Order: sequence, then structure tokens, then C-alpha cells
Amino acid sequence: MKDLDFKAIGLKIKERRKSLGITQETIAEYLNVNASHISNIECGHANPSLTALVNIANILQCSIDYFISGEYTYDTDKGIDKSLDDKIIDKIKYCDTDKKNRILQIIDLL
Repeated sequence: MKDLDFKAIGLKIKERRKSLGITQETIAEYLNVNASHISNIECGHANPSLTALVNIANILQCSIDYFISGEYTYDTDKGIDKSLDDKIIDKIKYCDTDKKNRILQIIDLL
């Protein structure tokens, strides 16, 4: 069993935080930790606990899956006949807010 790529997870946390305009200090206050700890998580130097990851996801208004989806080693689509709507949702659900806004604008033009 391979270890989780906490550097990649931290990068996703950082990207999401920045896209929402939230500071490391704000997250640290909610978690009752030092802002340097959040920086260490984002850089992959510290591994967040499951509780911390849930709390970070709540603060950043997303699911934990947003951070760890790249860690799955099985084929999540294997044997499943997805509708076109499901396939579209799968493609955009992990985009950052800016990309989602651009996609929405394109859809509105159609």
C-alpha cells in the first residue's frame, strides 16, 4: 500500500484557499493552530489529521474528495455506464472557482 501524496494534497488545499481569498491565518484560527502549521500542510511538510482535513474542507467549502481524489488507485468508472450529465459533472467538480465561472459563462453562451 502506498502512502498518500501529502504534497499534492497540500497543493490542492493551497489552490482552493487562494481561489476563495482565504488566508492561512484564517484557517489556522478556525483550527486553533499556528499559521505556520497550515503553511507546512500546504507545502507537504506536515500531514493533516483526518479531523483537520474535514475541518479544512468545511472552511474551504468543498469535500475531502477534492483534496484526495488523485490518491485512488482503482478505476472509479469501471463497469459503470454514466449518463452524459454525470460525465460532465465529473470533469468539472474538481476545477477551481475561476475555471467553473469560465465554464458557466461558456454554457450561458450556448
